[in-house]
Parts: sequence; structure tokens; C-alpha cells
Amino acid sequence: MAIIVKKFGGTSVGSTDLIRNIAHKIAAEYRAGDALVLVVSAMAKTTDRLSGLAYDISQHPSRREMDMLLTAGERISMSLLSLALIEEGVACISFTGSQSGIITDDKHGNASILKVNAFRIHEELAKGKVVIVAGFQGVSAAKEITTLGRGGSDTSAVALACYLEADKCEIYTDVDGVYTADPRIVKHPKLLREVSSELMLSLCYNGSKVLHPRAVEFACKYGVQVEVKSSFTFAPGSLMTSEKNSLYKDKKMEERIVTAIAHKDKLLCYRLPYTDGVQSLLKGWQHEVYKYALDKGVLELFVEAKYETEIDYVLKTNRLENVAKEADLCFVNLIGMGLGYDAAFLAECLQLCAPYGVLRSINTERSVELLLPSQYLETAVSALHKAFIEDK
Repeated sequence: MAIIVKKFGGTSVGSTDLIRNIAHKIAAEYRAGDALVLVVSAMAKTTDRLSGLAYDISQHPSRREMDMLLTAGERISMSLLSLALIEEGVACISFTGSQSGIITDDKHGNASILKVNAFRIHEELAKGKVVIVAGFQGVSAAKEITTLGRGGSDTSAVALACYLEADKCEIYTDVDGVYTADPRIVKHPKLLREVSSELMLSLCYNGSKVLHPRAVEFACKYGVQVEVKSSFTFAPGSLMTSEKNSLYKDKKMEERIVTAIAHKDKLLCYRLPYTDGVQSLLKGWQHEVYKYALDKGVLELFVEAKYETEIDYVLKTNRLENVAKEADLCFVNLIGMGLGYDAAFLAECLQLCAPYGVLRSINTERSVELLLPSQYLETAVSALHKAFIEDK
């Protein structure tokens, strides 16, 4: 009997009709004999609504109380899915993150998983039940409810798959799989049926929202097979593999190939003189940072604009001065082996993006990353995708 962990994102469980649709499909798989563990996110926009309520009451809400509040969203989803499965005649039980044995550190709002002790899941699977787990949450050693930060439900699912030694972890979303660019921006993206773990990590670290990088790290470390699929069709999607990438078949041996384009929008750049005070601040930093750089004694932190109020408050509380801030920035990132070491390729990128006000380029062994004003994001991604993927 195979153990399959299936994770459903917020858009996948965004209404009771969608939840019923998932329950109907799960019932068919359950009767086929697989042991199923379902990890759910909060219904679409629920986390934002709960967060908005908190900020209506407090300009700087307690991170502990925010965790208590926000974890309600996933508990709603797990209960509704459980009820829908019962209506389908499926034996099931729902668990919170803490009941599932997801043990974290004590960093409220962005906790890290220390270990998983999901013996209750094993017990219920042995009874022939489907187990539904609230993603995004866990419990600290001090018995405090914690949340895992952005993409936390992905991380919950893969971590549980590791502990359960699951045969597969399926991530269900509102698209058919992993594309060469965001299908909401590019007209003709290509679906990648196989994605190497290295490419998936590069995409996720560079802004792709299909999977969170922490989840991919877990999968790579512990050998979990992951597939990204559509929650509307359950059709085969994009399988993450450690095998050689079929994209390079029939290509010149050292041809530079752009395999995908990721992006990150709505960014702020904080520029702080790197002092002892800033060093102390970083040691206790709790907010997600997209990128950072140190240049001539100035630390640059690129963060999502949604964290602005909280970060401003932290900087003020720590009495940090001479802080500059720039808004409305984005990164457009071309992913492919060896791209960052090809000067001719960089020149072609910069020529294509000349109308879009490139502010900076950064290279790694697997990417060329372009910093642009946010207003040019969609046109830049579309132009680069056409030049390097569609027309190749």
C-alpha cells in the first residue's frame, strides 16, 4: 500500500464547491487502496482577511497572537474537507499542525521545523482513515502555536512526506504544473513535464510561486518525489526529478539554454549602513528576506512590500538611522545552467531590456538576475521569454 501526501493550496480550497470537488476525487483514490494524507492551506484570501482584522486593532500586533489568529484559516479548511469526505462515505480525521507532531523552533511568524513526530497519523492510517492536516503551522517545544511563514503549507507537506517515508508528495495548485514563465504574464509558456531538483530550487529562490524553496530543500535532502499538479483536473503535471534534464537533448554540447524565467514583484530595498547595531538586528531577524547584498559598508535588503510597516517599526525600535528605502522594484531572473558566466548572453539580455530601465544585473552559476522598476515587469518577462524560449 502506497502512502501519498497531497497538498492543496488556498485557491484549490477557495470555496465549498472546490472542496467538494476535491473530496469526490479523493474518495475515488481512497477506494483504490492508497493511504492518503492531505495537507491544506487556508481558503483563498482568508489569511489576508485575518491579518487585516489584526491590523485594524493594532498597528503592531504581537507575533504570538498573530500565529494564534492566522492558524485558524487552515483549521477551517481541514474541517470543511473532512466534512466533505464524510459525505463521500470516506473514513477520515483532521489534525492541526501540533496534533500532527510538527515541532518547530520558537520564531513566531517564520518558524523552522526541528523534527516531525507524526505517530498519530500512522495510527489513523493503520485504521484505514484519510488524514487531513492543517498546513503552515506547528508547535514549539514550549507548546506555543507557531506558523512556518510564506509557503508554509508546502513545507508541512514535504516534511510529513519525509517522516512518513511517503512514496510521493503531490502539490496541487491552480495551474497544470511548472511553466517556463508565469502563465498569467506570458501568452505561450511551456509546461515542463520534468523539472530537475536543481532547476526547481533555482526557480523557487528566484520568485516562482509554484513551490516554496524550503519545501524543495526538504525534498532534495530526504529524497522525496514531488509532483506539481492541477487541483481541478488531477492530471499528471510536473515531476521533480534528480535525473538529467531532457531539455538539453539534441542541443549543442555547450549551448546556453534558458530553461525558465522567474520573477519577484512588489519589492522594497532598504539600504542600511552596516554598523554593530545592524549586525545585532540581523542576528534576531524574523522577516523573510528575498535578497541581500553588502557593498562598501552599506547593507541592502530586498523584501516584499507587505512587510514594510513591520520592518519600519523594527528599525525605529532599534534606533537605526540613515536608512534609505526604495519602492516599486522587481527582479526578472533567467534560469539556466552556466548563464551567469556568459558575457555575450548578458549583453543580449541587457540589449533586449534596454527600454525597461535595468537598474542592476546579478549573476550566479545558474541565473542572470535583472533589477527593474516594477512598471516594466510584464513587458520584460514577455520579451525575454519570446527571445530565449519561444523563438528557440
